[in-house]
Amino acid sequence: MLIALCVVIFSNTLTEAKALSGFASGTVWLIFCAYVLSLGFVTSGLGKRIAYKMLSLFGGSSLGIAYSLGVSDLIMAPAMPSVTARSGGIIFPIARSINDVLGSAPGATGKRIGDFLTMVCFQFTPITGAIFLTGMAANPLVASLAKSTLGLEITWGGWFISAVVPAMVCFCLMPLLVYKLLDPELKHTPEAKAMGKQSLSELGDMSSNEKKVAVGFVLALLGWGTSLITGISATSVGLGLAAYLFATGAVSWKSLLNDHAAWDTVIWFSVIISLATGLADLGFIKWMTVKLGSGIQGFGAMEAFIVLGVLYIYVHYLFATATGHVAALYAPFAATAIAAGAPPMMVAICFGIFSNLMWGEHRVRWWTRPYLFCARLFRATTVLPNQPVRGDLQRHYHFRGWHALVEAAGLLLSHSAVA
Repeated sequence: MLIALCVVIFSNTLTEAKALSGFASGTVWLIFCAYVLSLGFVTSGLGKRIAYKMLSLFGGSSLGIAYSLGVSDLIMAPAMPSVTARSGGIIFPIARSINDVLGSAPGATGKRIGDFLTMVCFQFTPITGAIFLTGMAANPLVASLAKSTLGLEITWGGWFISAVVPAMVCFCLMPLLVYKLLDPELKHTPEAKAMGKQSLSELGDMSSNEKKVAVGFVLALLGWGTSLITGISATSVGLGLAAYLFATGAVSWKSLLNDHAAWDTVIWFSVIISLATGLADLGFIKWMTVKLGSGIQGFGAMEAFIVLGVLYIYVHYLFATATGHVAALYAPFAATAIAAGAPPMMVAICFGIFSNLMWGEHRVRWWTRPYLFCARLFRATTVLPNQPVRGDLQRHYHFRGWHALVEAAGLLLSHSAVA
């Protein structure tokens, strides 16, 4: 990321002030504060308590287990933009423990229930991430780009109201579809329900830190949900939440220093926002909008929206992360759909939702996916079926580091492209 900054500064493509402007973005600090809350869920044990509680209530059948894991993910989603922490760090280990209890290991016994649970865990995360502005790290980036390039203000409550109905339909129907397709051998699973009760009893009563995190979570939801009424921005609510967690001792600064993902997010998103804003200022977005618009001439507003939406989703195969995809393509695709006559706010939020759903299509296009597939709980037959899973993981991490340089190169070419 720092190399990319140096490229655009020393080439005089962006001034130093513009190149560093992303570090002052409220979007970056909203994500960072949500990571602080996410850390509280993990270190206090509140996330596991929620998951085990759901399992003890609904874990009597394979479908019940699936929905209990999904509801746990849903409850934590607005507080945990890190899908790695939410799905890979809390939900997946519990699913793996359930598989062990039920004798479903990678390979031949995966058909018992492991294949099914892994697939629903795989698909639940993009659905729950799409419901909340803070449900996935790239969602606030969508809001930032909508404001800076489209002139549209997406609030936390506005996103939730728009996304909750279609996402919850997917949330309810997806496990049923996967259940029909994979047909797990185990239909009734009293052992999983007993495991949930036992694990919950082993946790004991809620600790003081769990209670503090729970209170902070509720207050944050109230603050984000009523921002239009109170006039307090989502970023200010997030900063207040982080201050509360530090002041009460629910999260320690030392623990945060060890959370590399949080600090990686600050650097990564700050540079991405600076470069994306630079592309818009140099006219690249307008140029790309014209080029895309010429390709959909003759289409009506909704037809253009659908074509661009499908293309936006499936072009994700060319990207290693949702963040890089959003930074590069969200603004021009959304601007083109709006220019074709589609309702602006609908387009802005729908492409934000697409930015979540698209990474459910591929096994290594988001941080949680390599964890699931490297566990080899079931065989994937999507892209690169003959390659070792560990090799996919290596490529995933390798590709991510080049995104900033690619976008910096785009900035260097913008003047000539627009001209």
